[in-house]
Amino acid sequence: MIDKEYNKILKKYHKLSDRHILVVETDMPYSDVLKVVNLSDKIRKAGNELVSLIRKNYDQLLRTKRYRK
Repeated sequence: MIDKEYNKILKKYHKLSDRHILVVETDMPYSDVLKVVNLSDKIRKAGNELVSLIRKNYDQLLRTKRYRK
């Protein structure tokens, strides 16, 4: 897959994905703020890992199909 096609598919995925940024103001103890930030960072990393696994599997699928043709 060439870079242009990949970037086009990635932009389409980002438009359809339900990831978003939520900005909230609240009075929380600093320790709770750290817990929330840590949890959101773990969620972000898990999402990135999932996207990379999907990308890897998709690329492998395309290579296999190309080879079989």
